[in-house]
Amino acid sequence: MSPGRDPRGRPRENRFGRESTARAEHGRAGRARCRGPLPGPPPDAARNRRGRRRIPILSSASPRPPRPRSRAEPRRGGARPPRGRSDGSSGSPQDLRRSGPLTLAAAHAHRSHSPHVPHRPLDVLREPRAAAAEPDPDVPASAVEIDRADRLVHRAPVPLDGGRDRLENGGQLDRLLAHGSRSYPTRFPRGDVSARRSTKSARRRRSGRTAGARARRRRGVAIGTLALASAAALWLGLALWSAGERAVASLERDPPNAPVEILAAPRVLRVGRRVDLSAVAEELAAQRYRAVPRVPARPGEYRISGNRLEVYRRPFTGPHGYAGAAFARVTVDGGRAVRLEDASGRPLGAFTLEPVRLGAYHGPELVDRRPLPLDRYPPRLVQAVVAAEDARFMRHRGIDLRAVLRAAWADIRGGGLVQGGSTITQQVVKNRLLGHQRTWMRKLREAILALYVERRVSKRRILEIYLNEVYLGQEGAVSIVGMPAAALHYFGKDISDLTLDEQAMLAGLIASPGRFDPRRRPEAARARRNWVLERMEQIGAIDPAERERAAARPLGVVASRRRLDPAGDLLDAVQRELVSRGWEPRPGEERARVFTTIDPAVQRAAREALRSVLDRLEREDPRRAPLEGAVVVLRPASGEILAIVGGRKGSRGAFNRALDAHRQPGSAFKPFVALTAFIEGHWQPSSLLADEPIEIRTANGLWRPRNVDGRYRGTVTLRQAIEESLNVPMAWLGRTLGAEAIRSWARLAGIRSPLPSAVSLALGTGEVTPLELAVAYGTIGNLGKYQAPRLVRGVRTADGAAVPLEPMAPPENRLPPEPCYLVLDMMAGAAEHGTARGLASAAPGVRVAAKTGTTQDGRDAWGVLVTGDTAAVCWVGRDDGKPARLYGAGAAIPVLAELLRRAGWLLLAPLPDPPPGVVEVTIDPDTGGLATWRCPRKAREVFTRDRLPVTCPRHRGFFQRFFGRRLEPDGRGGGAGRDGRPAPGLRRH
Repeated sequence: MSPGRDPRGRPRENRFGRESTARAEHGRAGRARCRGPLPGPPPDAARNRRGRRRIPILSSASPRPPRPRSRAEPRRGGARPPRGRSDGSSGSPQDLRRSGPLTLAAAHAHRSHSPHVPHRPLDVLREPRAAAAEPDPDVPASAVEIDRADRLVHRAPVPLDGGRDRLENGGQLDRLLAHGSRSYPTRFPRGDVSARRSTKSARRRRSGRTAGARARRRRGVAIGTLALASAAALWLGLALWSAGERAVASLERDPPNAPVEILAAPRVLRVGRRVDLSAVAEELAAQRYRAVPRVPARPGEYRISGNRLEVYRRPFTGPHGYAGAAFARVTVDGGRAVRLEDASGRPLGAFTLEPVRLGAYHGPELVDRRPLPLDRYPPRLVQAVVAAEDARFMRHRGIDLRAVLRAAWADIRGGGLVQGGSTITQQVVKNRLLGHQRTWMRKLREAILALYVERRVSKRRILEIYLNEVYLGQEGAVSIVGMPAAALHYFGKDISDLTLDEQAMLAGLIASPGRFDPRRRPEAARARRNWVLERMEQIGAIDPAERERAAARPLGVVASRRRLDPAGDLLDAVQRELVSRGWEPRPGEERARVFTTIDPAVQRAAREALRSVLDRLEREDPRRAPLEGAVVVLRPASGEILAIVGGRKGSRGAFNRALDAHRQPGSAFKPFVALTAFIEGHWQPSSLLADEPIEIRTANGLWRPRNVDGRYRGTVTLRQAIEESLNVPMAWLGRTLGAEAIRSWARLAGIRSPLPSAVSLALGTGEVTPLELAVAYGTIGNLGKYQAPRLVRGVRTADGAAVPLEPMAPPENRLPPEPCYLVLDMMAGAAEHGTARGLASAAPGVRVAAKTGTTQDGRDAWGVLVTGDTAAVCWVGRDDGKPARLYGAGAAIPVLAELLRRAGWLLLAPLPDPPPGVVEVTIDPDTGGLATWRCPRKAREVFTRDRLPVTCPRHRGFFQRFFGRRLEPDGRGGGAGRDGRPAPGLRRH
């Protein structure tokens, strides 16, 4: 029995079908030692390593796509045969499929005649039924098929069994071939040498092509990797170059954080001028001048001995330019300077002290920095800094490897970043560019940039930046940056005046200003200073004797600066004026100085006076809280503001009530009504007014003004109405004059806020600011000459150059002087025995003018003070406008009185002399006429020369009564007109 057949003799079928079984039989037959050789395969058949020919067998795997043959590839067997067949078909498998059933032997015969078939698996082999080719008698009946590599392979012979010698369309072979095929090795006969050679050559060609592809692939990967590495290196190089150039550009210019300093007006000592030695000493201490028990020998020292002041002034730049260091001795007697001389005893005409620093515009960074060029630094100070921070600064190129290794060892032992090995260059890069994060990445960037900076920036420039920008302490919220600022902060000296021990202490502060603060930790500061001195000795900067002398000296640190005033609201006012005059105060690369008109003693006195009075008022009646206030003090002749207090705290950015609080002035507006009466009418201070109930028709109905005390006095003079602040007579006068006339003259005086046109304007129902009211009263105190207020005298840069500002308007003669003097004289009466008499005790021996003001329900309290040199206004009230039961005499006048007690030596001056058109006479206060020897009551009064009153009508003699005219008041006043006729308000009998 054949192994490929079943017991009945039929071909066995495995799970792949009969054809697969036939192939298996063929494989077994090929492996057996048969007598005769099998028919040889085509010479170009593919073989494996053992020389066996691979034949495709049926498989369930998906067929692989055929490998296309290039036209340039040589074909086996010589020239390319013609495409067509003799029967007209192309010989392709598709033509064979369409031709009908074909036996395997016929297919082999067909392949032998046309061996070159396109490269694709044979799905079904068929030929036309009518033209079936006869089998080749030399080819055994074995199955032949074209595999994927376009080669003829042997198949196991398929026995003919009961009409199964043909394969029909759609048969089992079609279904199996659709699943693909796989190779099955079959050993070729040993004598088939040509087939073996052909297989080896094909294998060599394929391996050559594969090796070439792999080599090309490796070259591509290498080239791509090299390109990426080159691009990354180029990008990194450009990034480092760009960062280095930015660092160099930043170091070539100073940072824009130098503050804009705000300085007070410099104190000028003159013979004959009032001087308060204690106040001057406070100003010197605020500038960190040191009090010494001996005669001052260095700049920044002073001594007060009895009634004598000796001061050694530091050099400074003032509003008029540079002033060098100088010594002066002033002797005071009776509150005035009687002698002023220099160190050699020569008399001086005047001596200007260094201006007090009120504050600064720091911008986002609160920094006190005073940069200087390296040439102005003492060499010993530079040596101390180098010895303490970077002894090899002049030898390394940005990085000190010794210091790095030392710091790395300390970090390893400490388990983190505990010690720095940074050079001065690295610290400059860190402070200016990178920040203070303690990370390895920041240290790496710092080192790289330091190397680059050292190649482009000089050592001198790096050292100058370091000395000007190193952090050395804190003063409140402001950072002390740079050696010059630290010298003033700790020793009150310029860096050129520092001693060796002081220089060493400043150099020691760099490592940790908080840990070595000489005020809080003097022992640690002393030890650090002595260590710096030892380092200076090691590098040869000083000798042992100098080190021992410097180490034995005390620290010599001055006390913390006591600021004279918070000055926050003042800085806001100064900034507003600078902007209006065309210059924006911003921190820049160089320190700029703004010289103001503020007197530091007056500013401090105004702030403290307001606070003390507000505290007392709230203690007396807690329901008044929270009270606020504002004070403005100016010099009318020049418009210079001596003090401006915008609130209780004076914080920066807060609501400035001195400039922006629009409140009703109340009775403080009545002098402007009297001024209008003197200018436009025939009124005089002695004119009589009716103090009786009155009804005035307004747009809102009938208005019935009342006096504060609720009483009516019948007939009063205009002076009495001003001194006692009576409402009814002034309302009657306001109705007579008209609101439009009052408003126009008040605007000429200096009030810019819109005023109402109602009759009630005479009682101060319009809203004004404290600054406007002070300017208006300053115009009256200056006898009609208006001068716009100003806070800024000038601005100068660090090198002393003046910054151009828009000039202030020149003074204007807006009001006639005679009416202004009449108003001042009436206000002087209010200060002597009227509602403002509380000022009399604060100004002994000096005649001043004053006025009070109170609004409805005590919401606002006003006080006005005018002297021969100044005008001051105070407002007290609540920001929400609620009733506070305040009166001008009890709330605002006490603030002005306290101001005079604290700074009266700067403010008190006699009132101006009367102008030529004003005369002083004696009158009868009951009638307003010229007093005679018969008048029981007499009073002093001032009049304009062309409006003198007539003789008292009640106390005339017989001749005057019989032949003269009798004048009686009708409630409107008395006196003669410009043409000699009776003034309006007098009735002739």
